[in-house]
Parts: sequence; structure tokens; C-alpha cells
Amino acid sequence: MLTTGRAWRALSMGLALLAAGCGNPLPGTLLGTYQVTATAQANSCGSGLGAPGVYQFDVQLSETTTDSTLHWDWLTNTPIATGTLAAVSSTDASLEATLTASQSSNVDGTATAAGPCTMDRDDELVVTLGTGTPPGTFAGTMSYVFTVESGADCSDQLTAAGGMYDELPCTVSYTIAGALQ
Repeated sequence: MLTTGRAWRALSMGLALLAAGCGNPLPGTLLGTYQVTATAQANSCGSGLGAPGVYQFDVQLSETTTDSTLHWDWLTNTPIATGTLAAVSSTDASLEATLTASQSSNVDGTATAAGPCTMDRDDELVVTLGTGTPPGTFAGTMSYVFTVESGADCSDQLTAAGGMYDELPCTVSYTIAGALQ
């Protein structure tokens, strides 16, 4: 079943409202808007998270050539992921970047919850750009790592207590393929 990414990304941090990056223009030279298909590879968070097996979403990519940085904008007012572009290897001139972004939020919905439960979500994307200027495609991997901040009580977020995580910390990972729209 194919699921749209925007609904799942909103769900992925529970009740958190994450406004980081709101209204910030994408730095560098815009490469374009890409439609991404993500296919699940692993999920230690469990089915309560609602992570789809396959989903599609749009992102914008840009490049800052002065420092060879690739920027990934989710188009959902979440932090922009960034990473340095470099050749894949000495024998493969394709450009690749490992991009990262992090978010943190108190995910407790009520004052009666066990919390405060402040969770972090760290995103890592490994993106290999296709050919062309701008690149017509890219491929790679994407992972979300959910952790509990030191001193936080997130026991109510576990499925055993009615929450949506089988365990914390946990990871959801995908393979990704993007095409310029």
C-alpha cells in the first residue's frame, strides 16, 4: 500500500508540533523539486508508529557550491537536512552526501502523562545524485532514529503502556529513489 509522506511524517513525532525551519528559504542554488518513493527496510519501533511500507513525498534540493553542501527541504516546516557532497569513490565520480537533521519535542499530550517526555528524532539520508544539471534522479537510504532525552520519562510512549513505540530508542529505515518533477 502506498501512503503519502506528509501524514506519516506528522505522525512520526506523536503529538509534537515542530516549527523549526518555518519560513526559511532553502540556501544555495535550487536544483528542483523531486518526488521521492521510500520503501521500508527495517523498523525496530514497531507497528504502533504507523510507518508505511512504501510512501511518496516531495522534497526540494539545493546546492551551495562554495562549500559543496547539499540541502534537503522536506516542505513540511521541519529542519533542513544538510551534508557535504563528495565523489562516491576514486573510481566513481558520482556525487554523494550524507545529510542530517534533528528535532526535539515534548510528546506528552496531557499533564497527567508520565513525562515530561522529550524525544529526539535524528534523520540521516545518504543520497547519491544522478547525472545531469540539475540531476534528474537520486537514490539512497533514509533513517529516522527516535531517542529519549536524558532525564525524560517516556514510559507512557511504549506500546505496553498504550503508546506507539515497541522500544526506545528505535529506528525506521528506508531505501529512497527520487525523480525531478
